[in-house]
Amino acid sequence: MADAPDQSRTIRDQHRAKKGPFMPPADPTQPAQPGPRPNVVVFAVDQMGAASLACNGNPDVETPNLDALADAGHSFQRAYCNNPVCMPSRATLITGRTPRQHGCISNGMVLDEQTTTMPGVLAESGYRTHAVGKLHHQPFGLPADVDAHSWESRAAWDSGEITGLPAGYYGYQTTDFVGGHGRGVFGDYANWLDREHPGVRELYSPERAYAATGLGYRLEVPAGLHYNDWIASRACDFLSTVEDDEPFFLSCSFPDPHLPFAATRPYSERYDPASITLSPTWNDPADPVRWLARRRTEVAHFTQFDQAELREIVAQTYGMISHIDDCIGRVLHTLRQGGKYDNTIIVFLSDHGEYLGAHHLLSKSVWPYEDLLRVPFIWRTPHGTARGPDPAITSHLDLVPTILDYTGVGCDAFNNREGARSDWPGLPGRSLRPHLEGTETLPDQPALVEFDEDWTPGTMTRMRTVVSRRHKLVQYAGYTEGILFDLESDPNETTNLWNDHDYAQVRSDLTTELVDQLAWSDPLPGPRISGA
Repeated sequence: MADAPDQSRTIRDQHRAKKGPFMPPADPTQPAQPGPRPNVVVFAVDQMGAASLACNGNPDVETPNLDALADAGHSFQRAYCNNPVCMPSRATLITGRTPRQHGCISNGMVLDEQTTTMPGVLAESGYRTHAVGKLHHQPFGLPADVDAHSWESRAAWDSGEITGLPAGYYGYQTTDFVGGHGRGVFGDYANWLDREHPGVRELYSPERAYAATGLGYRLEVPAGLHYNDWIASRACDFLSTVEDDEPFFLSCSFPDPHLPFAATRPYSERYDPASITLSPTWNDPADPVRWLARRRTEVAHFTQFDQAELREIVAQTYGMISHIDDCIGRVLHTLRQGGKYDNTIIVFLSDHGEYLGAHHLLSKSVWPYEDLLRVPFIWRTPHGTARGPDPAITSHLDLVPTILDYTGVGCDAFNNREGARSDWPGLPGRSLRPHLEGTETLPDQPALVEFDEDWTPGTMTRMRTVVSRRHKLVQYAGYTEGILFDLESDPNETTNLWNDHDYAQVRSDLTTELVDQLAWSDPLPGPRISGA
């Protein structure tokens, strides 16, 4: 497979030019770590549910590299995103805060560039930080009549107004940026592709697909030139520039398998649509509350499809996932070749899930099903246990505290209540390290999910969800009827128990839990100057 031209020198030069301002000595007040500090690689994908991995029980998809990673560590079967939309979720992944806390509650917003981030804190403590692939911390699209700036504006990149992200972007000292999906791709990758392989970007268009069935289509982007391959190549190039005694944090983020549902050869031919196992609820459009039925008409392009189209969509999605798995395998091979694998924390996750036909839905929206909220969350750590499937409930909020625990940095930099005399409640997540290393069992802690959407006409959607080991409770602001599922007796979430008298105490207990979590995670503006 042909790789993109080597950019190692460029990355190394960027790093050395910025090393002084962005890499001060480690904070001496932080606890010392025995031996060399661990490296960190976070693999992220976009819009992929937990059930789309072989190691999580999928009978069709082939993900040998991720399966091996799960076998060598922990694959959390009950991991949840804290918001089922790209930008709020991705902001949580770098800040460790809920969307209400970091302020990016929906797509189309700019995450405050001055906010404290995990990459930034790691860079300040001596880590080299690099991001390759999708970031999505600022909007892709800016209406012409809006006076705003976005470093991730597709129009600004395509016009040449922006040719690179600034050094230190949300704590990343260097970046290889990919924005968008499919034919909407832009950024460093698209500029390289247009320069080195003119005309190839047009092959992402559905009009240039060699086969199409509704929203699913098959591409002929040449081998090695797809953005997944480019991302893997850039990640490998970065790893080749890291000094042996230099700890690093690498974000390797793939835009797939987010729609468009379009894989490229040979992955577009990997799965036979006729043999794909569909969700048992794919042809059941019944909604748990009445007003959601009206919502289906507002997103008709994601609720109106037949079985043939769905089979092609799922087959192409699995093709994209297998493509990503192969790319991750390349990066892991480079880690091993460079002698860095053993001392590297490796995480695989998705920003949120995808309905993928369940309950006759596609993409993401206001239906709080497991297909959307439950995400892959695989951890392989240098001194961790090899457990494989892990039933503990976790969420994206646990990513930052865990990595900062392992790296010895701690979370104090996130405390913005300077001057307060009470104990800072800390970030809302928790470190998984004792659990990953087998020294402690992870206590039950229900997952909190927020969703706020005001891009569609009518009433704004404000959804709050709490998920315990057995039950899920969902409350929509402005509606007296919510949702209560018993995930043990009803794993397909077809029966709403909100008004069932036998579940009244469960509903009450979960409502208390939800209110408690919302109260503890209310934003804490700071600092506090005085007592009055």
